[in-house]
Amino acid sequence: MSGRQVGLMLLLILSLALGVLMGEMFHRVFMANIPPAMLSSFNKATAQFTHILYGLIAGVVMFLWAILAASLAPLFGSKSDAKKS
Repeated sequence: MSGRQVGLMLLLILSLALGVLMGEMFHRVFMANIPPAMLSSFNKATAQFTHILYGLIAGVVMFLWAILAASLAPLFGSKSDAKKS
């Protein structure tokens, strides 16, 4: 595998891991702020899965933003940078 492929895979794995951590954090905030009497058994059972799923989606979005930023970065370089290469 090339260095670029390894970098992309590492970026994807770290983005997804960060997304899962975000989902878990928001699940804990949700469970701490909602009184138990207000939660149905269905909400209790599906809340963690839903928060982690949204975290994974956020991780994919972060990955795509990073790829977009990396691909557009050369377009915004200064003219002195372009003369060096």
